[in-house]
Amino acid sequence: MMNPAMSSWMALKDRVGDITGKTVLVLGATGAAGQLAVQISKYLGAKTVIAAGRDEAKLAMVRGLGADQTIALTGTDEDVKAAFAAVADVDVVLDYLWGSVAEKALQAILPARHDHSQLLSWVEIGSMSGGDITLPSAYLRSVNLRLLGSGQGSINGKVFATELPKLAQLISAGTFQLAVQTLPFDELSSENWQDASQRYVYVM
Repeated sequence: MMNPAMSSWMALKDRVGDITGKTVLVLGATGAAGQLAVQISKYLGAKTVIAAGRDEAKLAMVRGLGADQTIALTGTDEDVKAAFAAVADVDVVLDYLWGSVAEKALQAILPARHDHSQLLSWVEIGSMSGGDITLPSAYLRSVNLRLLGSGQGSINGKVFATELPKLAQLISAGTFQLAVQTLPFDELSSENWQDASQRYVYVM
């Protein structure tokens, strides 16, 4: 679990800070990293965690992992934007998707916030939905939006050295859950490597 768990753990611990009592939206919550991000957000004190993803069956599973609400990204653009607008007052977004999904979410969330001076920390972690977005400059002037990236280049190595042993202990203790599928080594395939929603362990 270390690699997928590390993405949200470091984003919250180093890039965002204390999230006690906050509302966190996870974009891409049905992948392995997203599932762990839901659990880690709750563990670190989030009051409410909203999970957004395409796989509705896995969204239902993520509810069992601690998500308070879910947003299915499979509807029409209007439906998806309406769902994002309904949760516009989030405090933190952990974004594993970027691209077109982030554009829709930003376009819906930012104008709908009740208090435009309330800080929204948007942390870009992955780009499963595309590497670029278009963001109107007016959004940056009219809303208290903080865009952040989280990865090895943006976090000091000493911070990793301090935080990762703590995370390893929690994982070893069974604090977080992640379904793992075991397969015989001779069934190793590149198709499985591309499946971000499932973790495979190949047994010799």
